[in-house]
Amino acid sequence: MTGYFIYFLLLVVAALHLPTYYFDPAAAQFVFALGVIAIWRYSWAITHFTRSLIFRKVVFPRWRRQTIEMGAAADPSHVFFLLTTFRIGTDVTAQVYREAFREAICCSLPVTIVVSIVEVSEEKLIKTIFHAHTPPSRVKLKIVRISGTGKRDALAAGFRAIASSPVDKSTAVASVIDGDSILTPGSTLACARLFALNPKLGALTTDEVCNLLGDDFVTSIYRRWYSMRFAQRHVYMSSMGLSRRVLTLTGRMSMFRASLVSDAGFISGVQHDHIDHWRLGRFRFLTGDDKSSWYHLLKNGWQMWYVPDVQVITIEEPPHPNFFIGANTLMRRWFGNMLRTNSRALKVPRKTMGTFVWWNLLDQRLSMWTSLFGFFAAIIGASKFGAALLLLYVWWIAFTRYAQALMLLSSRKKISITWPFLIYFNQIYGSLVKIYVLNHLSKQKWTRQKTTLAQGGNKFDRWYQQSSSNVSLAAYLILFVTSITFITGVFNVGDIYQYVLAVGNQLSRAI
Repeated sequence: MTGYFIYFLLLVVAALHLPTYYFDPAAAQFVFALGVIAIWRYSWAITHFTRSLIFRKVVFPRWRRQTIEMGAAADPSHVFFLLTTFRIGTDVTAQVYREAFREAICCSLPVTIVVSIVEVSEEKLIKTIFHAHTPPSRVKLKIVRISGTGKRDALAAGFRAIASSPVDKSTAVASVIDGDSILTPGSTLACARLFALNPKLGALTTDEVCNLLGDDFVTSIYRRWYSMRFAQRHVYMSSMGLSRRVLTLTGRMSMFRASLVSDAGFISGVQHDHIDHWRLGRFRFLTGDDKSSWYHLLKNGWQMWYVPDVQVITIEEPPHPNFFIGANTLMRRWFGNMLRTNSRALKVPRKTMGTFVWWNLLDQRLSMWTSLFGFFAAIIGASKFGAALLLLYVWWIAFTRYAQALMLLSSRKKISITWPFLIYFNQIYGSLVKIYVLNHLSKQKWTRQKTTLAQGGNKFDRWYQQSSSNVSLAAYLILFVTSITFITGVFNVGDIYQYVLAVGNQLSRAI
């Protein structure tokens, strides 16, 4: 916290030397416009923060006490683990499966571990680790081999294996686990027993922490960035938890009622998910299987809970030696998954999902613009009101992101002095990536597998998709920047009229 104390002192010193621009009456419209946007964004952040505290300190502890009081009576009849592995390092795979097998043995419940894999070497490794643990008869291993056609096919094969099991699915649960995610001790029972509290609970997901491989300088930046993102995620997911809904069933580890993942409609929705876009036509989803499962439960009225006291450890590798290129790659995948599902999720009746969830889905469409409003307004406003405005903007950003970083102490015991800067990077660059992705929804790419979605249609169709996406992006940005100039009072209709009149006079004289 020494760094944060020095940061605060610098803020105070800078504040004492700031120009008094905001006291200029000529800037009233500009200040008012920025103030309205700021009230919207920061009140939204405070709302999430307050709701997250209520959920983590009051509501969820009550649920946890109820499961403790119920004890074994809350246990499901059977637990399925579904793990998918493809092109993951041997050391990581071995660690993931060791912990999964250990958790299956220690949870004292009947467990079937379904493994959906591609390569023979992976099968041999997994079987070796499984038998080395000398599991009891109640723990069984089922290997499903598929061709390397993608994670969606791997999940579908695993779901069908669960569906074909003779186990009664109505009283069983299924934990869907990524091949780079490590279960922590006791996580299975802690999650599974929550299903006994509410028959409307269809699935749940947990907190995450990241173990990033590598020790160089760039990796340390990635590590702080991941840590900050997961700290923010913990706050937002806890806030959503108060509404008994989340905005994604994280693919790292989410637990479902086994009857749901055995349903043919659910399996088909995950394997063959697609959308029909008015401009891009129909295209299937390559990534975002967790969004597909989430959407299936959302539209069918199931509750989805967040479990803040259970963590899953994810093992990550920097996607690129250059942090900005790597961050761009990850953001395009994350935000693409979000935006491809957002528009259809907003069509789900508000009564089905709840008003607060609906507002969050709507804010996903608005936040990319409201986050950029102040940035562009300060740059544009400086051209009319003076460069001092930029100094005030920089100070305001430094102050507010300092406060936002400190708020994350509610979700993590330690915070980095880099977090205020990374929060701002996430908001500004992340918004630009969202706007780009919004206009190029059909572009998809895995991070680890390096697979991309082939563009359908003939050469003209592909040219049309790319060209229309670029034109749409340009139109969005021009309209946004033009709107800012009028909203903030940098330009007004009278100025435009005088400018057009002057240009007309010049042309007439030239003629």
